[in-house]
Amino acid sequence: MNETQTLAQFIAETQYETLPPPVVEAAKIAILDGVANMVAGSVEELAVIIGRYVQDSGGAPQASVVGWGYRTNPPAAAFANGVFGHCLDYEIQGFPPTHGTSSCLPAALALAEHHHASGRQVITAYVLGWEIQGRLRAASAPATAPGHHPPGLVGPLGGAAAAAKTLGLDAEQTLMALGIAASRTGGLTANTGTMVKSTHPGNAARMGAEAAILASMGYTASHEVLESPVGYAAALFGGNFNWDAATGGLGASWRLTDPGFDIKRFPAQVYMQNVIEAALNLREENGLEPGAIEQVTIRRRGRGHSGPVPRSGLDGKFSVEYCAAAALLDGQVGINTFTDERRFAPDMEDMLGRINVEPEGPESGATQATALLKNGSAVSAECAAFRGSAANPMSRDERLVKLHDCFNQAMSGADTQRTIEMLEDLENVADAADLMAILGQAAAQRS
Repeated sequence: MNETQTLAQFIAETQYETLPPPVVEAAKIAILDGVANMVAGSVEELAVIIGRYVQDSGGAPQASVVGWGYRTNPPAAAFANGVFGHCLDYEIQGFPPTHGTSSCLPAALALAEHHHASGRQVITAYVLGWEIQGRLRAASAPATAPGHHPPGLVGPLGGAAAAAKTLGLDAEQTLMALGIAASRTGGLTANTGTMVKSTHPGNAARMGAEAAILASMGYTASHEVLESPVGYAAALFGGNFNWDAATGGLGASWRLTDPGFDIKRFPAQVYMQNVIEAALNLREENGLEPGAIEQVTIRRRGRGHSGPVPRSGLDGKFSVEYCAAAALLDGQVGINTFTDERRFAPDMEDMLGRINVEPEGPESGATQATALLKNGSAVSAECAAFRGSAANPMSRDERLVKLHDCFNQAMSGADTQRTIEMLEDLENVADAADLMAILGQAAAQRS
């Protein structure tokens, strides 16, 4: 049995009853976070374009587009909801980073709604999608070219795994789904900081759903798409692929719990979380007012993708300078931090000019923020493991603050409460369509 067949058989044979309880609980936390991201993302500026595009394209009314009040075919719904789930850069992040939720969950939910699958099926599909995507990312990370955005490379296969499990495909059909999905990979890091970045997981979800649907209908693909001399590992990674990371110990451990995941406290790139928290600590611990600051130095490993003058609020999610400036100016960083209005405000323009980044960083790996004050004194603070990281987990109450912030962007309080209740008890939801009926309602701004 080759490597592709090994993964396909594992996906097909794994059942909800065999999942360890801690994995199920981790999946429910991740799924709830992912759904909240979809809801909040559905009213972003770029979501208006995507929502209208998908609606204008038409499609059989089988799966809900979150926050839009219409239904379309499952691949199209998975695409839109994947874009919504990723566009805030607020979703959980695994190790190494790969955006498994926005690539896998939308595909599973769209097909689960259409086929009236249960919550247990959604959980199992998500666990397997996250597992396969994370394994492929771990196996390929050392050889991934900087120009490739990882969700575009591994997301379609994660999406296909989740979709295949939702449809209950057998091992041969799942093998075909992986083969189809492997030919749908791509995505360029140059588009980080633009609207296009969120289409990488969106495309992964769409292609994963489509691959599973085609496989269920008898469409064929290579039986050795991963390991073929002209296949996935050879073409994308020059054959530099850790096969043990991809297929070793399947079912003995699960990536949702080992190595686990980070829950973002702030809607910005995961590498910005320590930056923001260090800046907030600097402000709060020293009672700093922005007007007292002469200059701020951020010491961390690396500069980040975007530079000191981000092109937009969206681009600011990847700028060390912008994230630190926002934290120091506002004392909080939220969804509205990354609008163009906030980016180009006079106080932001001024503060950006006062922040320097030293990209070597301390040996400890922590992020340090030091402010030289106008009175000549200096104060410092740091963050080594942001609140919400796997090393410093959030409590349920802390997670609920984030969830309500997301849901409140587009849903009523009653619908928010009902959604949280259903997702925290997802294993007892008989029909995923009941959940999607709530999520698919038009957001308050559009109703």
